[in-house]
Amino acid sequence: MSQLNVENFYRNSRINTSDMRIAILVFFVPTGLLLLSTLVMNSGVMIYTLDDPYIHMKMARNIWNGHYGINLHEYSAPSSSIIWPFLLAPFSYLGSVFFYVPLALNAVFAFLTFLLIFNLLKSLGCKYAALITFAIFCSFNLYGLVYNGMEHSLQVALTAFIAASIVRREYLQEEKITNFTYFAIFLLPLVRYEGLAVSLPTLIYLLINVERKKPLFCAIAILLALVSFSFFLNSLGLGWLPSSVLAKSDINDMASLGLHVLTQYGQWGWVVYTVLMVCAFFAGNKSVIWLLLSVTLLHMVFGKSGWYGRYEIYWLVFVAMLILAICSTQLVGRGMVLVFSCLPVAFTGLVYVTLSTPWASANIYNQQYMMSMIVGRLNEAVAVNDLGLVSLATDNYILDLAGLASYEALLLRRKQKDSLWIGGLMKRHNVKYAFIYEEWFAGRPANFLKVAILKLAVPNITSAESSVSLYAVDSASADKLKVVLAEFRKAYPSRQFELIYVQ
Repeated sequence: MSQLNVENFYRNSRINTSDMRIAILVFFVPTGLLLLSTLVMNSGVMIYTLDDPYIHMKMARNIWNGHYGINLHEYSAPSSSIIWPFLLAPFSYLGSVFFYVPLALNAVFAFLTFLLIFNLLKSLGCKYAALITFAIFCSFNLYGLVYNGMEHSLQVALTAFIAASIVRREYLQEEKITNFTYFAIFLLPLVRYEGLAVSLPTLIYLLINVERKKPLFCAIAILLALVSFSFFLNSLGLGWLPSSVLAKSDINDMASLGLHVLTQYGQWGWVVYTVLMVCAFFAGNKSVIWLLLSVTLLHMVFGKSGWYGRYEIYWLVFVAMLILAICSTQLVGRGMVLVFSCLPVAFTGLVYVTLSTPWASANIYNQQYMMSMIVGRLNEAVAVNDLGLVSLATDNYILDLAGLASYEALLLRRKQKDSLWIGGLMKRHNVKYAFIYEEWFAGRPANFLKVAILKLAVPNITSAESSVSLYAVDSASADKLKVVLAEFRKAYPSRQFELIYVQ
């Protein structure tokens, strides 16, 4: 590093008061506008953009009361994150305030990510660091990620911290790797399993380039934590992995693995190509090249993408931060600004996800939230395929036909070609109602009586289907459901959904 760059580093490495004001403005204004838009769309009710965070909240509430699962009389593992429900659990006693805790935590984690990237850019001597950071946040749905209510903002913050530590060592002559970096490496796979795609290559990098003991201890700690959790699940009769991981996995054999990689490459092949070109033309730092290639390879083979712009974000942030550091040695001033401020043009799909956040929230409000209101009034056990908000609305039994909160349903769904198994499962659990997506369950039981359809009247962004069909298993149950639906419609006369009666 030249003397001039060293001087720039020491001059720019700390965020001063003026920079903090800029960071607060650039982060919280877009975040606040998204919140305001969501409240306007949902008649003043703050709803997350997915139903999944409410699964974690119900789990957290039960964990705080000493039970692991959704229903109090059976165990289940519907969370893909090991630690997120435990992190939420202490806040579950806050009553209605608890609903805002994931939002508050995500805002904190996202702002920390903003500061990490912003400060790193300033340390690298980049002008217009706030503009480039803003472009990254817009391009990678980091603003919208706050409103999905899940663990991804924490995942990204840990990833950004690890990437920043590597960049500071390789490009800013900071030799020391702090214990907090190792703690972030340890936590990342516990936040989401795909964090291994970052943690393992980073530990190998540290083992080769920095020291031996701490990377080995950290790797052993990760292994022990993951294995211990698997034994914990198996001791509850839930298999070795969370049901949500098994239910959403599309890898069963080598053929499906190959198809998975092709699908990944079809979506993000151009990013892989960019990584390869950067590695080819800026091949001076073999350690950074190793990290870029290994993390990218692991994500493409074992990671996932999509599901409303959340699965791939950690990988994109990691790659972007290393490429930023590489480019900072070749581009100066306006060159850096020109290249990276145009990122939203390259990631229009994720920009759309961010901009559609209010409509996505409106989907959950007008479908899953309304279903939860119906279930609360019905006060009966119900079978569903989206259980988050519904499970929070009642202490009655919720049978999850998608298999996230019912290991029994997961096994049946994977083995049976039709959906006739639903009838037997509902009978065993004394469930007389099913609120489901018809498209998910072909060949339904013959005793199902279709009472009504709950249909979205806003563009469908995040709901799996636009319509939910409401079934009962006998005429008496159907009559009760009709009465409940009539009362429910009077209570919500002007919301953005249609209630179409069939029976």
